[in-house]
Amino acid sequence: MYNPNLLRAIAVEGHEIGSHSDMHKPMVVRDPKTGKQVPTQTKDEYTAELASSYQKLEQIVGNVTVNGKPALTRFFRPPTLAVSRMGFEALLATGYEYTISGESTYDYKAENVSQLVNTIKDSIYTKNGEVKKGSVLVLHMGDGVPYTPIALDILLTANEAKADSDPSKFKVGRLSDYLKAGYTQMSQHLQ
Repeated sequence: MYNPNLLRAIAVEGHEIGSHSDMHKPMVVRDPKTGKQVPTQTKDEYTAELASSYQKLEQIVGNVTVNGKPALTRFFRPPTLAVSRMGFEALLATGYEYTISGESTYDYKAENVSQLVNTIKDSIYTKNGEVKKGSVLVLHMGDGVPYTPIALDILLTANEAKADSDPSKFKVGRLSDYLKAGYTQMSQHLQ
């Protein structure tokens, strides 16, 4: 955890916190020779990493609540979005309830702010300018994404200035607010 104080501040501001793993290893990678997916860790190693990741998050934000709901969730976004049966089994064994996907903005590849603003807009709006409902965007933070905070500030400030009746005004929400009460991916059987 590079910046626990920042993570805690994000949680206190009302954002949900989920895990993205400890070592940022994908569940699987494609073998260039065979083209087959191969695991990057054993099931036991991956299970231990997932448990460790959650424990670290719990130490930093485990006591933070927002509107009576814990900020720390049992959500997991797989690194590189690579998934495998073994990985799902490890997730379920360590208590994670949801795997979260999303549309990558490739913000780490952005060459300037305006390019990233346009990329994010393409993720939020249809070609007709209508808000895409249920969009989950993947953005990063850190030294490798210098344009992300600026692009978000531009977009969120412009959105906030729109009238509530404006159909192009999008709503930013907590992911858990959109999940069906009582449903978890844990109740689904792996086939």
